[in-house]
Amino acid sequence: MRALRLLPVAGVVLILACSEPAGKALAKQPTAAEVLGVKPDFTPRYEIINMDRLDIAGVPRLLVRVRVPRGLSREDLESNVRHALLKSYDSVPVRLGAVSVAAYGSERMNMGADAAIGEFAPGGQWSAADPGVPLSEWQAKISLDDSYFNQRSYFAKGTRATLVLSSEFSDTISLSRKADRWLAEDLLAELKPGVSVVVVGYEDFGKAGVRYEVETANKPKRKGWVHSFALKAE
Repeated sequence: MRALRLLPVAGVVLILACSEPAGKALAKQPTAAEVLGVKPDFTPRYEIINMDRLDIAGVPRLLVRVRVPRGLSREDLESNVRHALLKSYDSVPVRLGAVSVAAYGSERMNMGADAAIGEFAPGGQWSAADPGVPLSEWQAKISLDDSYFNQRSYFAKGTRATLVLSSEFSDTISLSRKADRWLAEDLLAELKPGVSVVVVGYEDFGKAGVRYEVETANKPKRKGWVHSFALKAE
C-alpha cells in the first residue's frame, strides 16, 4: 500500500522532469535581432517607402521597399538591409512567415531593386514562409547589386551636348515626352545625330540608366527625353 501511495508523487516529479528541458529549449530561442546580427546601437541610413502584405495560403508575408543613399560600402549596405528586415519583422502585430526588403538607390522604383534584396525566412527562403517555424531555423539572405557601386556622373542643367547614335539599327534618336516610356504614342520627334541640345534635367532609373530632358539649341525648338547613351558633351 505504501508503494501505491507514492505513485502520484512520483508521477508529478516525472512530469516536471519532462517539462523542464522543453522550457529550457524555449528560453534558448534567439531573437530576430540576434539571428539578423543587428546591434542595438546601429544607426540606419535608409528610408522606408512602402510596405505590402503578400499573404499566400494564409501565411503572412511582408514586402518592404526602402531607399538607401548612394555611396554606401558593401558592408554598410548589407547592414542597412538587415536592419530594415528586423524593423519590418517587428512592425506588424502578427507573426510573419517571411519578410523581403527591396533596396533602391535611385528615385524611380518601378525598374526593380537596384541596390540590394534581402529575405528573412525559414532557411532564408521566401517560398518556405511559415510563422510556426522557430527563429533558430530562420536565416537572412542578402544579394547586393553591383550596379549600385558603379560611380555615376551626370550632365548638369545647362550643359550643351550633341545627339549621337547608340545603335546600328537606327539612324535617328527618339525624343520622348516621358522619361520612362518610348512607345510610338510617346514620341515627339526623330532627330538626326549631330543635333545640338541643352540639358534641362535628368532622372536616374537605377539599373535602367539615366534619362535626360533636353531642348534643341536651334529652331525648331523641341523639348523631350533621351537616353544618356544618346548624348555626348560638347
